Amino acid sequence: MSLFNNYKSGIESVLSSPEQTFQKGLNSPLMLLNESRKAFSQVPDTIEPNSKTILEYDSNQLEKYFGPNKYSFDNIKIGNHPDFEYLNENEILKHYCVSMFIDIKGSTRLALKYSLEKVRLIKDTLLTLCINVVSHFGGHVHRLQGDAAFVQFVRKDSNPNDSVINALNAGSVLCQAVSEDLSSAFISHGLDPIKIRIGIDYGSDKKVMWSYYGIANCNELTTTSLHTDLAAKLQHKASVNSIRIGKNLLDAIEMREEFFSVPKIFKNGEYEDDRYIIQDSDFNYSQFDFDWKKYLNSFSFYKRNSNGKLEISENDFTLNAKVYNSENENESSDYFENSYAIPKEKSIRYDLMYKGIPYNRKPSEKITWEAFNFGNEVKGTKDENHNFENYFYNKNYCDAGTRYHGNHFLKCTIHRERTANIVLNFPIYVDNEEETLQNLLFDTKRELNKYNS
Repeated sequence: MSLFNNYKSGIESVLSSPEQTFQKGLNSPLMLLNESRKAFSQVPDTIEPNSKTILEYDSNQLEKYFGPNKYSFDNIKIGNHPDFEYLNENEILKHYCVSMFIDIKGSTRLALKYSLEKVRLIKDTLLTLCINVVSHFGGHVHRLQGDAAFVQFVRKDSNPNDSVINALNAGSVLCQAVSEDLSSAFISHGLDPIKIRIGIDYGSDKKVMWSYYGIANCNELTTTSLHTDLAAKLQHKASVNSIRIGKNLLDAIEMREEFFSVPKIFKNGEYEDDRYIIQDSDFNYSQFDFDWKKYLNSFSFYKRNSNGKLEISENDFTLNAKVYNSENENESSDYFENSYAIPKEKSIRYDLMYKGIPYNRKPSEKITWEAFNFGNEVKGTKDENHNFENYFYNKNYCDAGTRYHGNHFLKCTIHRERTANIVLNFPIYVDNEEETLQNLLFDTKRELNKYNS
């Protein structure tokens, strides 16, 4: 199953529709585009030639798997970041930012085969998908540039680690959707598939300055930062259907080594490391390729199909996680896989579920729980991999604490005698501080109401 299967079907409908369908009634030099109001779950038999987009976007699928995101904006807008618009034209503010540049490659050549109306509809739909995906993960679209977008992942006085996580999640979802789900629609019509390249970098409070550029009535609020500039360079150097990131992202979240690698460049007849995005006598800054395929495959609901491509897989067995407030044990919030950085010294309850209800072990089965921790703080300790001293052996739940900064996962195995074992992994992020922000946990009532509405 795909998160955006309707988009694929919609693009296929556009590519296969007769040109006269799109040309009919479009003879005036000035025409109006009507907003499409088709449901997300429905794929039209024919695409309206003068519709604004193929399908209306619905975030329910993303919320189902990645959870509601407390950093997303109530209203989507482009341009100046809403959290910093209060700045006067002569004021500056030092505040972190995670910058992302997205470039969609290949749409230009569509004009060689299809009408401007078809090309516009396809390009607009791809950009609309990008906007809605990044917006779900709390990203703000600062600028659209042809087939590209500049996105800022930041909320005022928020946790920068969460912005890094949101950027990686959004970029991974987009790469998978464009390169694997949507590409087959173009291939089936004898076209080179649309491709995507993404560059991401993070600048801390000391390394990013917000201010206005330009003159009155002709200006924009944006960032002055080496790391904003480097995000654009990282995107330019990324290979197709890939994400290239700066070293600051690795350090911020203690990224697991399996998810990144040093880029290679072909030089003098052989491949060698292309380690730095910028080299100077006083400053060298490393770049890395982020393996979004391995990263998404670490989520329990992504699986590789027979063709090696990732797809959403509905599982009867799942793990549910709740993070408990250390000051009030009766307060908890649902935690979705890799959704934000949990502060240290928090308690997490993992429940083994079957079709949405707690699972009761059969007499012939055994249930084991293990924790796998990564990062510099845990390296070399007995906690890199442990089984809770078998305290939760054969229980349908497990209680764990957040002690080490990094990206870890819990593993639950149902051992069976005559059939294959059931293995469930649940990845989480742990922050590098005990309490970096007030109200870091979800406002449970608000978020769950939003999710259930």
